[in-house]
Amino acid sequence: MGETEAPLLEKGEGQRILILAGRLGRHDGRWPMVSWLDRLERHGFRLQLLCLSRGNVLSEDLRVFDLPALGNRWSRGWAALLPWSDEGLRRPDLIHSIHDEMSEPALLIAEASGLPYLQTVADFRTLERGLRLSRRWCRKLIAIRPELGGGLIEQLRVPESRVAVIPPGIALPDEAGRERTEDRLPVIGASGPLDDPSGLLVFLEAAHRILEAGRDAEFVIAGPGAGQVELRRHAHHLGITERVTVADFPSVGADYWSVMDIYCQPSVSAHSGMPLMQAMAHAVPCIATVVPGLRGLIEPGESGLVVPPANPSALEGAIKALLDRPDEASRLGQNARDRVRLLFDPEAETDRLASLYAETLRPIAATA
Repeated sequence: MGETEAPLLEKGEGQRILILAGRLGRHDGRWPMVSWLDRLERHGFRLQLLCLSRGNVLSEDLRVFDLPALGNRWSRGWAALLPWSDEGLRRPDLIHSIHDEMSEPALLIAEASGLPYLQTVADFRTLERGLRLSRRWCRKLIAIRPELGGGLIEQLRVPESRVAVIPPGIALPDEAGRERTEDRLPVIGASGPLDDPSGLLVFLEAAHRILEAGRDAEFVIAGPGAGQVELRRHAHHLGITERVTVADFPSVGADYWSVMDIYCQPSVSAHSGMPLMQAMAHAVPCIATVVPGLRGLIEPGESGLVVPPANPSALEGAIKALLDRPDEASRLGQNARDRVRLLFDPEAETDRLASLYAETLRPIAATA
């Protein structure tokens, strides 16, 4: 931001960065990956990406390779002994693992090849599971939210000097939101891992209360996981099966947001907020709980509504308020989109990443 094209091209000095990623779908939960790689390359770095599964969109990108064996704990050890070659995957100067699930492969590859690496942490559950890192080769952890960075320092005892907070860049869609009309039912969505901390059972209880009160709407829950059976069972127990869809989306993207009138993030514990940020970028009116990671994303009454966690009555009231005041809901959605543009600018993210890459590689370049 604010730099001319020439300095950007000089910053990377042609050094190679290997990006490690998990399973990439048509709509990646974090970035449109191709444009993210392109932005980093404009800083002068040469990028390759190694993932567990590349998805359809990246199938023709010559920078992208997949190695499913890295996702299997029995085979990742030998898979980490990567054969670098001039024709295929080139030996990098630095590795950046962008998904929490790739922290173990990143450690193994770094140790096997003697390469420095960076690890992005985007999931608060990592604070509970812990992280296995290479003391010798891991240079820094990149947290996507300040509270997540604080957790790495306080809970996992990571030295503060080893933690950087870089908010993700959220690409705004060309068209934002959709108009509410009288001839169709409003669609109210939620997403997340299908487990208790996601608050999806609270969402179903709020849906039940709304339908019991005589309000008609469609409720859609998106997210992969074995918990789908339990959610469907709970919806059946509440007698709302006909108005609830539990869908297995590997990632939540434009197709999902295009049908949403209201989005809820009902988490009862810390959450990264990535789906919420995506909803805000699409100008979908949002409701979120006040938990670490979510609090601060929404300005209450300005860019969305907030409710206490594990409180179906409060969530019900917030949903009804948005249903009853469509003009106000639209205003909140547009303000949310503007807030994402301000706080999660993709160019700002890649500027900061490029600076971190250059800083990490500087000692290597100085001794080369």
